[in-house]
This record gives sequence, C-alpha cells and structure tokens, in this order.
Amino acid sequence: MLALAGEALVDLVLEGEGPLRFTGVLGGSVLNTASVLARLGFPVRFFSEVGEDWLSLWAEGEMARRGLEAWLARHPAPMPLALVRLDPEGNARYSFHRPFQAPYVPEEGGLKGALGFHFGSLFALEARTAGGVGALLEEALREGALVSFDPNLRHPPGEEERRLIAGYLARADLLKLSLEDARLLFPEGPVEGVRRLAVPLKVLTLGPEGAVAFFGEEEVRLPGERVLVVDTVGAGDTFTAALLALLFRKGYTKANLKALAPLDLREALRGAIALSALACTVRGADLPEEGLRAWKGRFLGD
Repeated sequence: MLALAGEALVDLVLEGEGPLRFTGVLGGSVLNTASVLARLGFPVRFFSEVGEDWLSLWAEGEMARRGLEAWLARHPAPMPLALVRLDPEGNARYSFHRPFQAPYVPEEGGLKGALGFHFGSLFALEARTAGGVGALLEEALREGALVSFDPNLRHPPGEEERRLIAGYLARADLLKLSLEDARLLFPEGPVEGVRRLAVPLKVLTLGPEGAVAFFGEEEVRLPGERVLVVDTVGAGDTFTAALLALLFRKGYTKANLKALAPLDLREALRGAIALSALACTVRGADLPEEGLRAWKGRFLGD
C-alpha cells in the first residue's frame, strides 16, 4: 500500500468570460499523484480534508470512483476551491479559496504496512496542518516507508515555511521539485542548490528540457519528449506518480534505495518524463486511457 497526504480541492477551470464559465474537476497536487498511482495498479490510501457541503460529498464520491481509499478529516465548512485560468501556452494561474480554520488531525494507524509515503504542496506548508502532516510523517518513519516530498511552491517561502521544508528534507528519502520550486528556494543558484541538499535522491523537472536526478555522486539528465501541449495541469504530479511507480516496481524501498543502480534510475526518469509529457497532451490532469495503456506496456511490461 502507498500512502499519500495532500489537499483536496475542486478545480474550477475558466472556459469563458462573458459571463464567467467554469468546468469543475477534483484536484490537488498530491491527489493527482494518488489518482495516477491508482490507475497504475497500486493500492492507494489518501489522507486529506473535506467540508460538509454537497460539493464535499461529490468529492468523496469522486475519490472512491478513482479507486482511492480516502482517510478524511471533516470540517464544518464548504469544500475548498481553486479557480484556474490557463495562459496561451497552457500554463495555469490559480486563485485559491480555502475556508478551513481548525487544525488537521489525522486518524492514528493509517500508515500501518505502507511501503511509501508521499506528501507535499499547500497542505504541508500551513501552520494549521503542519502538526497533522508531521504525525503522519513520524508514523511513516516508524513503518519504514520510503518518504517522498514535493513542495510544489506557489510563492517564495517565508521563514516559517522554510523551517517546515527543512524539517521535511531532513527526513525525506526522495525530493521531487520543479525548476520553479528550485528558483524560489535557491534564487542565486537553483540547480546547484538542489544538488547540495542532503536528501539521498533529488529529482528536478525542467519543463520541456526534461529532468535531472542527483543520487550520491551520480547525475542523470534526460531530455523532454516533444508533444503538442494542450495544458501543463497535473504534469508534475503525473511525473511524480510515474517515478514512484517505477522505483517500487523495480524493487526499491527505503531499505535498499542506497543501492539504486544508475541504469534503473535512468529508466525511471525516462518513464516519468514520458508520462508527464502524455499529461500535457490533454486538458486537465486526467490521462487518456489509450496513451496510459501504451505507457504501461512500454515501461511496466503490462
């Protein structure tokens, strides 16, 4: 079982402005990653929060439809929203509406038997939720789960956010971040700043230029795949899902990650780039079934 923790939102994607028209889909960075992992055949337990309105009930039903085992805290408030506007290149700009006020308190025992624990994004960087995320992280460490972190930053981190990030990095086995994240964390030298981090495996996505991974003294850099981009929503989250899936399918866990072979790292990176490129060919974060089937045949042998 793989456990993941992150925000759940209803993404309202702008379709027109006279009047304003939106298409609603269930979203959230880690939720997108969880959804892809479930489609790749992994049992997935997803930790998050919902409200008490009809939209929250719809979100719960959508998580179940995606095959996620959802462990959800409930707040006496409406479901969080993210209004999404796409630029001509398909890149998203967000306006977040997040009404929850009370601390996030997860149920105990939810990570028993977890092979991996992935978390990050807005959910991990709020004072309100940090205690609950920390409790899940400690449970993951006790279970011996491989810990993966994706900061997915939306703005330059403040002092408290940097403190939280430093604490997460000290316990992570795998850090995945985008070049935009790296620039916000290390404005004077993003790539070198990531390389110097003490996390065992660091993976930096470079948009259309591909990705680079740092593992010990090893550096693996692969180019991107050329596709006709519809939008980039969920591409980074899909990359993370593919990377985790390929590492676990190759037999790597927290116990033996230090023995990761350069050839296996290269193949995992290649597969993650390919699946994230596929995500860019469709509107939103939902992968096309035919393309996903072809990817599984190419990289998983399914």
